[in-house]
Amino acid sequence: MIKKILSFVLTGLLFISCAEKEDPETIFGEYLPQSIIAEQPLDLTGDGYVSENLLAQLESKGEYSGLTFLNLYSPEYFNVNFSQVILRLPHHFEFENKVYLEFYQNGRRVDKESNGALTLSWNTYPYQFEFPEQIHEEIVIETLKTNLGNNYVELVTSQRLFDHSTNEWVDAKVTYSFQKVNH
Repeated sequence: MIKKILSFVLTGLLFISCAEKEDPETIFGEYLPQSIIAEQPLDLTGDGYVSENLLAQLESKGEYSGLTFLNLYSPEYFNVNFSQVILRLPHHFEFENKVYLEFYQNGRRVDKESNGALTLSWNTYPYQFEFPEQIHEEIVIETLKTNLGNNYVELVTSQRLFDHSTNEWVDAKVTYSFQKVNH
C-alpha cells in the first residue's frame, strides 16, 4: 500500500516538474512593461499629470502593480496545436457620465514570423470582432513583434482613451515595450 502511495506521489511530482518552464531561449514566458508611450501627451489617470509616458502615470497613481502584462504560451502549455498570447492593457470606459480606468484582458493565437513579427489569428469561435487584431471595441493591435532576441516584445496599439486634461476622448497610438520576467 505504501509503495502505491509513494508511486502516486512521485508520478504527481514528475508531472508537476515537467510543466512548461520559462525558457530564456524561447519567446514563451511572462512579460511586464518597461514603457508605455502615447503618441501625444494626455492625462490618463485624472491626476493632472499630462505626459506621453503612460506607465509613469499608472505607477504614480498606484494603478499599475503588474496589472498590465503580456504572456506568450507555447502549444504545450494549454495542450493545443498553436501558441497563444494573453494581453492585459489599460483602457477607459464610461458609465453614468463618469469615466473609469480599468485593465482589459484578451488572448489570441500567435505565430512567429522569421522577421520577429508575431501574427495574430483566432483562438476561439464565434469570433468577437471582424478581425483578430481587434481585441476590444476600443483597442486594435497594429504591430506585435519580438525585439533583441527572445527577451523583449513591442506592441503598438490604436486605442480610444480619455484625456482628463481636456475632458475629451482621443484616438491614440500607444507603444508598449515589454521585457521577459525571469523567475
